[in-house]
Amino acid sequence: MSTLTVEHVARIEGHGTISVDVEGGEVRDIRMDVIEPARFFESMVRGRRFDEVPLITSRICGICSPNHALTSIKALEAAMGVEVCDRTNLLRKLLVYGSYLQNHATHLYLFAAPDYVNLGSVFPLAETHPDVVQRALRIKKLGNDLTTQVGGRPVHPITAVVGGFTSEPSVSVLEAMHTALLDVAKDAVSTAELFAAFEELDLSTGGEMLALSSADDYAIYDGDIAALDGGWRKPVAGYRDVIREDVAAHSNAKHSTVDGRTFMTGALPRININGERLVDEARAAMESVAGLQGSRNPLHNNVSQAIELIDAAVRCAGYIEQLLAEPGESTPVEYQVRAGDGAAATEAPRGTLYHWYEVDDDGIVRAGDVITPTAQNLANLESDMRAFAPTVAGLPEQEFLLAIERLVRAYDPCLSCSVH
Repeated sequence: MSTLTVEHVARIEGHGTISVDVEGGEVRDIRMDVIEPARFFESMVRGRRFDEVPLITSRICGICSPNHALTSIKALEAAMGVEVCDRTNLLRKLLVYGSYLQNHATHLYLFAAPDYVNLGSVFPLAETHPDVVQRALRIKKLGNDLTTQVGGRPVHPITAVVGGFTSEPSVSVLEAMHTALLDVAKDAVSTAELFAAFEELDLSTGGEMLALSSADDYAIYDGDIAALDGGWRKPVAGYRDVIREDVAAHSNAKHSTVDGRTFMTGALPRININGERLVDEARAAMESVAGLQGSRNPLHNNVSQAIELIDAAVRCAGYIEQLLAEPGESTPVEYQVRAGDGAAATEAPRGTLYHWYEVDDDGIVRAGDVITPTAQNLANLESDMRAFAPTVAGLPEQEFLLAIERLVRAYDPCLSCSVH
C-alpha cells in the first residue's frame, strides 16, 4: 500500500494534510490530518471575569472574531438573565454580517475561484480579469468597514459588551454605510451569477445538515437548531446533548456527529433549511441556480455563499433603515451579576458556532465550551472525501489530488479554529 499526501493544503485557513492510502490502484482510505496545535481557549477563560471572555474568545479567529465575541456575550447574558433592547440586536446583526461580507468574498474569489479556472492562485486573475478581483476587494472592504463602524475595529470588536454597546455609529456613518451596502449588493449579484455559471463535479453528501432556524428570519443571530433530514428543531441551550464530539486519532481537532451521523453546517445547509426566508433578491438568485434547492452537493457551498452575499448586503441596508427611522440607544442595560450557566449560538460564515459558560456569584467563569463550525464539519468532510475519491481515481495523480483539494476548499474550513 502506498500513501499520496498533500502537505499543507493551499488556500484554506490553517494547516492540514490530506493523506490518501492507495492499494492496487484503488483508494483504500483518505484522511484530513489537522496538524494545528491546540490553543486551549476553553481553559483560558476559566478563572477570568465574565466581561473579559468576549475579548479572549474573539481571538479564536481573525475573520469570525465578531461571531465569537457576540456568541460569548449572548451565552453570558443567558447565564445571568440579561435582556437587551431591539436596537442592540440590530447592531449585533450588522456585526455578524460584516464577517459574512469579509469571509465570503475572501473565500469565493481568493480561495475557491482559482479551482474553477485551473489556476494555483488568484494572482493570474488579477492580471487577466482585474475587474473581477476589484469586485472581490470592494465586497471585503465593505465588510471590514461595517465591522469597524459597529464594532470599533475591523477584527476583535471592542464596542459590543454584555448588555449592549459602549458606542454606536453616527447618523452620517449609518447613511454612508446604507449607500455602500446597496452598491455592493450589485457586486454580490454579479458574484452569484459568476459562481452559478461554474460547472460543479457530481457529489452527494451522506451526512445530515444542521443550521439555526427561525420562523420569521433568515437565522444568523438567533433561533433553534434545525436538522434537514431529521426534520426536528431543538433549543440551542441543549446543544451539548445534541452534538457529540469524539477524539480522532489522526487529527488534533475533534470530530462531531448528531444522531449517530456525520453532518454539515455552513451556507448550503442554511440555504436548504432557511432559503424561503432570504430577501427577495437573494431568493431569486437561489431559484435561478439549477439543482441548488435541496442540493446535497457540498461543492454547492460556494454558490450558496455567493447568494448569502446578496442577502447580507440588502438585509443590512434594511437594518440600517430601521436604526435611522427609530432613533434610540444601545447603551448597556443594567443587570445583576449572578451565578448561572448559559449557551448561545450564531451562524458564523462557515456554519453554526456554539458557546457555553458557567459563572459564579462574582461573575468568575468556572467552565466554558466552544464548538466551531469546522470542528463540526470535519467528520462529514472526510466521509465526503471517501465517497468522492473513487469517482475521480482514474485521473492523473496531480489532477486527482487537486480534485480532492477542491472539495476541501468548498467546505471553507478554518483548521486553526477547529483546534481552539
